[in-house]
Amino acid sequence: MSADSVGLPQLPPWLREALRSAVSAELVERVVAVDLDAAFDHLRDDEEFVAQLTASVTENVRTLHRVAMGEVRIEELDLVQPRRLAVVQARRRVVQASLQLSYRVGFLTVWRDWVARLDAVETDPVRRGEGARLLTELVMAYQNAALAQVAREHMLSEESLQRSRDHLRFRLVKDLLSDDHVPDKFELLGLGYDIDADHIAVATRGDAGGTDWVRRAQSTCAVTDVLHHPEQDGTQVRFLARRAWTADARTGLRRLLVEGGIAAEVSAPARGLEGLRHSYGQIGRVRRIREAFAGKHRRHQLAGDGVLEYADVRLEAIFLDDLPMAAQLVEEELAALSGTGSGLDVLRETLCVWLRERNYAATARALHLHENTVRNRIHRIEEMLGHDLQSRQAELMLALRLHDLLAGLDETVTPIRRVR
Repeated sequence: MSADSVGLPQLPPWLREALRSAVSAELVERVVAVDLDAAFDHLRDDEEFVAQLTASVTENVRTLHRVAMGEVRIEELDLVQPRRLAVVQARRRVVQASLQLSYRVGFLTVWRDWVARLDAVETDPVRRGEGARLLTELVMAYQNAALAQVAREHMLSEESLQRSRDHLRFRLVKDLLSDDHVPDKFELLGLGYDIDADHIAVATRGDAGGTDWVRRAQSTCAVTDVLHHPEQDGTQVRFLARRAWTADARTGLRRLLVEGGIAAEVSAPARGLEGLRHSYGQIGRVRRIREAFAGKHRRHQLAGDGVLEYADVRLEAIFLDDLPMAAQLVEEELAALSGTGSGLDVLRETLCVWLRERNYAATARALHLHENTVRNRIHRIEEMLGHDLQSRQAELMLALRLHDLLAGLDETVTPIRRVR
């Protein structure tokens, strides 16, 4: 006997003779039945699927028989219907485990049928045992070879379908976030996300933190739904849904991000489709403000832990819609202090810290200066402003932040001249 490349000897003539009429419609029906029972019960009423399953089983049984008869070598297999079935299974989201289970129970059914045929015609117990052993090796080798082909086809089909689904979902979410798009009920159903819930949007860079923090948010913050929207610049936007985002839940989300070392922009909660759009707009503004404040976060005590919430920069976000008005406020409140130059920047930083600390000694410690130096700077600042620092403190703090925002945006903004 010659051996093929997978180490299987050809079946002896007496065994091939016992299997000569081993392919039957009845055997195919039995294999289809056990496959449906074991792996595809939920698809037994799907006529297209059952028809393709039957075609696949028929080709496999016939091809296995041809291998047994020595007409085809296992390494020459080029299955058609089984690979088509793998594509159909991928489209119906049949998992690999179910596919493999169907092959195990199906080929076990064929093996039992063929061993029974051998026992019916062979009286020699030695030949019976040898025949059963050879059939076991043959069926297992064929099953592995066939599974390698269909599993690969299934995997490639799944990847292709996932790319298609991801693309469609991306387009759907992008349309939903557009103010002028009116979605129909089928779009909302296809979204697979509770659009009527209370939403918070979280933006992270690249794969920062992976998806572990998302799973933790679902378990620790009672997040009921997650909608992922990757952007072209690598930003990952995720909308987190809850029945209601309470203050405790928002605190828990922030703590989760901070503990994970994840830099993120976080919106305020908002409900419904308009809320989804509103929260998306908010994280865009927060991101723009974070970038504008680059290098000056510490001065304004922003995102020291890496997480910047919309509530932290609400006033700046409002002024993003009216930059000329922001420039006007800066000019009116800071007066000569609003100019350029390193000396003025030092004075503005001193003023910012003093407004926060309200104390010469504490300001000196924060800036690593002598207290008299701070006193001298504050005196000069008051002269430039034209009033002491006991008045208009809130306006001054806002003006300082807007000054750094406008400088960071790198835009030339002409202040609005008010009619007096």
